[in-house]
Amino acid sequence: LAYATSDRGACHQRAWTVLGELDGILPRFKTEGMALKVKMTQDERAAAYSLVVCDFTPYDQDAVYPSLADAAGIDMDPDSYMAAGERIWNHIRLFNIREGGISRKDDTLPPRMLSEPLPMPPRGEDTVTLTKEAFDAMLDEYYELRKWDKNGIPSPEILKKLGLSD
Repeated sequence: LAYATSDRGACHQRAWTVLGELDGILPRFKTEGMALKVKMTQDERAAAYSLVVCDFTPYDQDAVYPSLADAAGIDMDPDSYMAAGERIWNHIRLFNIREGGISRKDDTLPPRMLSEPLPMPPRGEDTVTLTKEAFDAMLDEYYELRKWDKNGIPSPEILKKLGLSD
């Protein structure tokens, strides 16, 4: 889902959910909870990238808020930080819609990824398959969480909430 909904083509840096799976926060090889995790990670990363933060340099997340507040001259806390990321993500989506006509047809994966079983290491005899139906259900949930319509277009309500309605 993260690859399919990335703002610049399939990209693990926009929402890398593997850590949540490896840490046991999300079930591995399942779709449950993935739409919310992808959305939240995309929003957080959008806010972080607006700071020009290097992915390879560890930093204290709590230090980000006052730094952003100082740089932008606005109050910043975890909630407003995530709201800024959500606003950025939606703004990018609007740009991609306007410039490239992006929609649900583009928020997908190669057919092979939605049809061929993949071995589940380390037990090579077990496999997992992400079906088109399961992927579509996950994408529907993602759009609902983002308050986008079934075609991946941000709703007037979310644009107004984020100050992007003009």
